[in-house]
Amino acid sequence: MAGAAKPASADATTTTTRDPAGLLENKLEQLNSLLWCFYGAGDGWFQDAGEAHRENLLWIASDLAREAVALYQEVSPAG
Repeated sequence: MAGAAKPASADATTTTTRDPAGLLENKLEQLNSLLWCFYGAGDGWFQDAGEAHRENLLWIASDLAREAVALYQEVSPAG
């Protein structure tokens, strides 16, 4: 995850050979960028977006986190 965020593939979600590690990296990069917009930018736009937009953005973040957990379980060694 170091360096500039680049997808694992041009379209990692629709490739015929599914790479869970690449998909996990993509989800984490997306989640990181989304959360940076909420908190890291610090310019207040998140609060100004209004309740409905804030709820939708948090829903997106929640979905990304849930998908990342599922992908992590696929790529982590059974233990």
